[in-house]
Amino acid sequence: MMVGANRSLKQKNQPLLKLKAMKKIVFALGFLMVTSICVGGHNYFNYNVPISVQTFYDELAPYGEWIYHPQYGYTWSPYLPYYEDFKPYVTRGHWVFTDLGWTWVSDYPWGWATFHYGRWFFDDYFGWMWIPGYEWAPAWVTWGYYDGYWAWAPMGPNMYVMNNYSWRAPAFWWTFVPFRYFCSTNWYSYIYNRPVQINNITYITNIYNGNNPNSNQGNWYYGPRVKEVEKYSTVPVQKRTFEDASKPDKTTIRDNKLVVYRPEIDQKQDNQKPVKFRTVEEGKANPKAGGPADQRTGGEMNKQTTPPAGQRTGGEMNKTVPNKTEPTKKTTTTAPTDKQTTPSSTKSSKNKSTAPSKTNTKSSTHESSSSKTTSTKPGSK
Repeated sequence: MMVGANRSLKQKNQPLLKLKAMKKIVFALGFLMVTSICVGGHNYFNYNVPISVQTFYDELAPYGEWIYHPQYGYTWSPYLPYYEDFKPYVTRGHWVFTDLGWTWVSDYPWGWATFHYGRWFFDDYFGWMWIPGYEWAPAWVTWGYYDGYWAWAPMGPNMYVMNNYSWRAPAFWWTFVPFRYFCSTNWYSYIYNRPVQINNITYITNIYNGNNPNSNQGNWYYGPRVKEVEKYSTVPVQKRTFEDASKPDKTTIRDNKLVVYRPEIDQKQDNQKPVKFRTVEEGKANPKAGGPADQRTGGEMNKQTTPPAGQRTGGEMNKTVPNKTEPTKKTTTTAPTDKQTTPSSTKSSKNKSTAPSKTNTKSSTHESSSSKTTSTKPGSK
């Protein structure tokens, strides 16, 4: 009797057991689906852990000083060795090709922020200064070519990506490297440092707009086509994939992957500001205040010093101008999906451009102050 009763009870509970099993299966499938979606999105942006502009203020403070600029709000000026001739997207770094276009890989520990968010500009007194921004990109630069050289320049403040490109970077913002040495490990030694008439630069305006095709957000300039680069390069172009880093750190290459910290930026500022900053006037009054003893601040950019024994300055690397690369074929190639102009003909120009004059003014220290501005850019009060 007991055996029969147990068997009958099991038969009655069997539908309930099946229902519980089905719920477990559905839960497991749902979990796998959510995980797959997160991982798929993680391949491009780490949206799971957004940060605020305050992260820029805090993480970059040990490597430079924050200066409140009357036009751009809170801007950042890096501390640099006295012998280093710094220029954005040139000094201590190189280009790597990815599925998102040519990506700048910086050797600086602060490069994850300053070369992938915001904009750079040149101040006659402080030198190169960085403005924080909300959008990540492989590099915020404009691309072109001239007389057998690939060329690029930082995009200035308030400059956005568009097909009908009318903004022209100043001549000294541009960097020129021969076609054949663009992918070489010692490309920096072949930089062309003679004056170039920027009107002769042919702009490359192919745009990556995979994130927001109908918006200026999430778009950037892709750079030269790989086929064109390989046509003249001495080495083949290797394509890298992305891997997201979990914390701010120097961009590295590991197992053929580019390990990058690139979180989403929360645009709610809520009165965020650097713990320590100075105004432009205060920075000019006392350039060295707060800076490391062995490094110069932006206000000291014109101080003449002797580099360490056995090391060259940036200017000494280019004393010998490399030979011209092979002449390009005089044919025209039309891009099928964008408005890029490929290198079809080369020109030579003897016109000279003049870089803005530099001043060397000395001037007190200040830990925190307040100023009013109408700027709405990140870093504005």
